[in-house]
Amino acid sequence: MWRQIAINKRNSCLLIVLMLLVLLLLGAAFGILSCYYVFGDINDIQYAIRSAEYGIFFACVVWFILFIIALCNGKNAILALNHACKLPKHAHLVLENVVEEMSIAAGMPKPPEIYVIDTPMPNAFATGLTPDKSAVAVTTGLLTELNRDELQGVIAHEIAHIVNRDTMYMIFAGIMIGAIVLMSEYGMRMMRGAGRTRRRSAGKGDVILLVVCLVLMILAPILAQILYFSISQKREYLADACAVQFTRYPSGLATALAKINASLFVFRDADKITSAMYIVHPLDYEKQYKNMYSMFGSLFSTHPPTEKRIAVLEKMTGADFNSYNEAFKKVASFGQTILKKEDLYGVKPLAIEKPAAKNDYMKTASAVGTIVGTSALAAAANTKISESKSPENIENSEHKEQIENDIKKERKRAAEDIIWKAKDYIFKECQCGTKFKFPEEYKGQTIKCPHCKHDIEVV
Repeated sequence: MWRQIAINKRNSCLLIVLMLLVLLLLGAAFGILSCYYVFGDINDIQYAIRSAEYGIFFACVVWFILFIIALCNGKNAILALNHACKLPKHAHLVLENVVEEMSIAAGMPKPPEIYVIDTPMPNAFATGLTPDKSAVAVTTGLLTELNRDELQGVIAHEIAHIVNRDTMYMIFAGIMIGAIVLMSEYGMRMMRGAGRTRRRSAGKGDVILLVVCLVLMILAPILAQILYFSISQKREYLADACAVQFTRYPSGLATALAKINASLFVFRDADKITSAMYIVHPLDYEKQYKNMYSMFGSLFSTHPPTEKRIAVLEKMTGADFNSYNEAFKKVASFGQTILKKEDLYGVKPLAIEKPAAKNDYMKTASAVGTIVGTSALAAAANTKISESKSPENIENSEHKEQIENDIKKERKRAAEDIIWKAKDYIFKECQCGTKFKFPEEYKGQTIKCPHCKHDIEVV
């Protein structure tokens, strides 16, 4: 995989250079438009060239400023765009434990920071320029819908993006597209203003240059988007392959993808530029434009078809790259593969392990207690395990559906509590069992419980 990471870095540099060329062309058009807008005459070819040079210089300044922003604060900017809040310490022990496990499996120097997005749509993304300065963001919907095995598969996929340096490319490419879109929109507004004020004075040479500038203003953002999407589909497959190697359990990621894809929720507040970072596109393009999607083979999509990704994972007979490559060959047309033979040299076969829900770790704690963030040892010490609720007996239980609903409610409550804790709300439990959440301004006050009338000191 080190060879693949090197290829990713090289491709990322090439794509950034191509985007920079698009930005420079757009800058030249912007300079010519500025000249026409101010002076109303660009028939002098030398003057037009000088104006283009000034426009290119301006584009470089815009790009340099955004590049510095990305270098210094790109991760935080992307998290802010997606309305992510940092996970308070010990707010969700299962999520923290899974992130730490997958970080160790991936050989990261330290676990990424964990963020949570308040939306019922199950999804996740990763960001960061380097593995030691990275972050993973999950939605409250993901924590509600997925069990531990499925959550582990999603987190492993996102950590694979960090290790493979995909997140670095996405940050720089996203900033580049932002600069191109910004200049394109401003140029179009300038052109409309120039058309109204200079319409009568436009000569034949002016018209030709203005048409060329207009074409550049329209095509530049489209070309940038195509470059942005060019190799992201392959990156998704590679992240799936790495995730399976980290977890040793392909079905965990497969069922997680199926649940995310089947969700009826759409994350409307997702940023259009950063939406390519999510494990499944949050804006639901694949579902809304299903006929067009299948017709063009998802050519201009940031993500490959989710059904295809699931099919590859389900056909895996092992948990190594060779097994993923063979499974992909069965699903893909014309026997295509994701990894080349030289990438697979020396890869050892890995057996698929049993899911966590059936191993000894889960047998030491109740299903509900583990999901809401109680560690295995604490649950074993403080919780009397009910035979009807132990994971191995759920399938045979007459109350299977009720038990699953109870577990899902606990997951949902635990996920929602994260957001309240991030807002510095104070959690208190009355002696009657009623749980309260108080804003920080209630600190130091005494509140009477509406059920048992007991006084609760908010500290």
